[in-house]
Amino acid sequence: MERILIVDDNEEFVEDTLLGLRRHYECHWAETGEVGLERMSSVEPDLVLLDYDLGEGASGLDILRRLVSEHPDVPVIMVTKESGVRTIVRAMKQGAFDYVVKNTSREDFLDVIRKGLALRQVKQENVWLRRRLQESLGQMIGDSPAIRRVKQEIREAAATDLSVLITGETGTGKTMIARMIHEASGRRQQAFVEVNVSAIERELFNSEVFGHEKGSFTGAVGTKRGLTELAHRGTLFLDEIGDMDPQAQIKLLTAIESGLIRRVGSLKDIQVDFRLVAATHQALEERIRQGLMRQDLFYRINQQRIRIPPLRERADDLPALLRYFLHKHFPGRTGLELAPGTLDVLAEQAWPGNVREFESAVQLAVVRCGEGPLSAAHFNLGGQAVRTPAQEADYSLLTDRPFAEARDVLLDQLRRAYVERFVTGDVSVKDAAEQIGISREVLHRWMKDLEQDS
Repeated sequence: MERILIVDDNEEFVEDTLLGLRRHYECHWAETGEVGLERMSSVEPDLVLLDYDLGEGASGLDILRRLVSEHPDVPVIMVTKESGVRTIVRAMKQGAFDYVVKNTSREDFLDVIRKGLALRQVKQENVWLRRRLQESLGQMIGDSPAIRRVKQEIREAAATDLSVLITGETGTGKTMIARMIHEASGRRQQAFVEVNVSAIERELFNSEVFGHEKGSFTGAVGTKRGLTELAHRGTLFLDEIGDMDPQAQIKLLTAIESGLIRRVGSLKDIQVDFRLVAATHQALEERIRQGLMRQDLFYRINQQRIRIPPLRERADDLPALLRYFLHKHFPGRTGLELAPGTLDVLAEQAWPGNVREFESAVQLAVVRCGEGPLSAAHFNLGGQAVRTPAQEADYSLLTDRPFAEARDVLLDQLRRAYVERFVTGDVSVKDAAEQIGISREVLHRWMKDLEQDS
């Protein structure tokens, strides 16, 4: 139950006020302003009703100034004998949330109190959101100017309900940032629904995203809610939106503009309310010129844009990333030394696979270095040693593990290498899968697993 502290020396008024408030709130009374200030810490009220015309001791305005200074998150409602303009102006200038006249109706009195408590809740919510966002931003390793800019853009995006387009090369952490925005937004208590556009076959896209009715097509044995419905009041995250079929883009645009969707096989529209966050590693402006992306849809998803810089643009973050990955994958190697000049060599690399590639390179480098200091010679980049001749790998650390576990580590590194080489900004996931010789679904599963690991 919400708590209200009444600071007033008029016992008759207080008793009458308590009669109307105790059914709704936990109420406490202080006869003087000084006592009211003392009870703030013990009562911890959600709202204060403060008499403007306190008799003995400090005046109502003096107490108001102390309350606003020492307890800025607690709304203070000034209670006055008359609604004089000068009195009201003084109180509002000193920071009062609102005022009520003592002879006002009980319902109007309660209405002002409800508004004050609503303000208190909003302030607490904002504090919680800022704290949650700060914790999430702490997951982003590094403090370079480029990464500080991204963190600021995440704060701005979390504070609005506009659509967000996250762009960046493979391995930069687009999914992580989408989740950060959702978890720090006003929709965080609702669903975060991820749609991997490139992993859904074109023939099934409408059914998966917008749902279908029973019997609407062969195999539709029951009614199915689409992912847009599941994202109602939450966040819909469209990963790799650059791979979306143009016909599906039309339906998505309609849903964004009207807030209505229609299941496959239905004649009834369904109201939906979701916050859209999209991501891509492709240049969507080029896709527009090629006729593969609708310009009107692009404008709707590009209300706010966050570009995640590639690792080569934030080389200052390499030392922090190296420490983080060493602790993450080799917590027992606390005394591992770094050979002189190693970081300088690493900072000169292009790192086309970005943070994901760097993480994989660190894992393999530690395995290869054995017990000696970690040097540039131990790092591989796309199968080539970094600026120094390749050395024979030392698999002693891997052979300490069961064979199946060691095999999984090596296979994971091989998958990373394929993704980093073939999934580039100008190649769709479908084309990359064909070049590697696997299905699009398998490649997308690799990408998703690697994105989660990084």
